[in-house]
Amino acid sequence: MGRDRREVGHEIHVLSNMIGRKIDEEKRQRNMGDVSPVQTWVIRYLHDHKGQEICQRDLERDFNITRSTVTGILQLMEKKGYIVRVSVPTDARLKQILLTNQGEALYYEFRDHIQTMEKLLVQGMTEEEIDQLIFLLGKIRKNLTT
Repeated sequence: MGRDRREVGHEIHVLSNMIGRKIDEEKRQRNMGDVSPVQTWVIRYLHDHKGQEICQRDLERDFNITRSTVTGILQLMEKKGYIVRVSVPTDARLKQILLTNQGEALYYEFRDHIQTMEKLLVQGMTEEEIDQLIFLLGKIRKNLTT
């Protein structure tokens, strides 16, 4: 007996793989092979939240990844010169994460690709369908966190 065609988890997994391959293909074309997909998302997140006090726990929460995973990502990004971590004046235990000039430059290198990818993902959908998709994905996320 075959797989049920209505397996949402399988479809999301396949889409995730397809998006990852598209991102990898674009990185190869731009000679950005040493930047992982999660690093590009972190760089974009930091750029989009510039001027806000972003710490490791914000990334853990907003990307829904563990502390140890975020620590590894940030250590590698710091080593590559994409970010710096500086003490927060109000709490010395916290480290604010900031993009370096190199990290900012990298953001601008792949910004157009991200926008193109977003357009490709919703091509042929109406605004209402996009809103519904975002709503439904939010419900799935909520189901997985409760």
